[in-house]
Amino acid sequence: MERARATVRFSVQRYPPLFYLLVISLWCVCLDGMFGVLDGAGGLAFSPDLLHVALSIFGVGYFMRIVDELRDYEYDRVHNPDRGLAKGDVSFGDLYVALGLDAAVLLGTNLAVSWVRAAILLGIMVHALVLWWLEKHSVAYQRSMFLMIGIAIQLHVGHGLYVWVAHAERTGRPLNPLGLLAILGMVFLYLHWEVMRKTAWPGTTKPGEKLYSDEAGAAASAVIAFTVMAGASGLFVGLTKPWQARPMGWLFLLPLGMAVINLTLFFKQRRPRTLSGRLAARSYFAFLFVMLLRAAS
Repeated sequence: MERARATVRFSVQRYPPLFYLLVISLWCVCLDGMFGVLDGAGGLAFSPDLLHVALSIFGVGYFMRIVDELRDYEYDRVHNPDRGLAKGDVSFGDLYVALGLDAAVLLGTNLAVSWVRAAILLGIMVHALVLWWLEKHSVAYQRSMFLMIGIAIQLHVGHGLYVWVAHAERTGRPLNPLGLLAILGMVFLYLHWEVMRKTAWPGTTKPGEKLYSDEAGAAASAVIAFTVMAGASGLFVGLTKPWQARPMGWLFLLPLGMAVINLTLFFKQRRPRTLSGRLAARSYFAFLFVMLLRAAS
């Protein structure tokens, strides 16, 4: 019982349930609402099944976080020795049990609804384990941050596919191919935050940090982060066609404007990366709230 309590304490510290459940629920509601907009049948439509979708994404996110903790064990022993696994509060065995229980609950509750959803979740979990294997055995993967994110981003694609399939099953409509473009836009949105928060000017970083700017240079890395935000905004403006009837879609340019300000400050002030990372996070959430407004309009 003591091992179980230690695992729960560790899990709450490394994956705060209230925060992640709120953020993931917002993400799922926004994306599901956009699928409804693209279907031409209204946007937001809350249901017990949508709650199950959010809980499932939350659960697979927990699986991914625990795998990350296991994968980062050697790094954390040096750079983050106060983390629970590094200092021995929990063991590898404790976290293996947590992974097994989490996978069993996820697959069991989803198989009861849809084998396709269960298969997507299984694919996400297997891919997370593959990333762990690559981290340990592939020198090319270890050296390139862009290769890492290029492979790891498929986890985010899987989340989008899961919500897409669940939406079609819930509404009884065929899968809308435009939904794939919405998922691509969400991938671009995530990449903006991910790359920008790990981009910095030389001399402003801590020893041992792994950054995209180490590989591409600070200027190029920041431009890449801005470009994917432009791609996300452009995709959603194109999908919602605000010039036709609903001008609310023009609001997708607001997060792009915030990204312009972030990029300008990054080049002008050359502060440590924490500022640009926070601003990128605000752009991310601004984008989600615009999605929510468009789906509700």
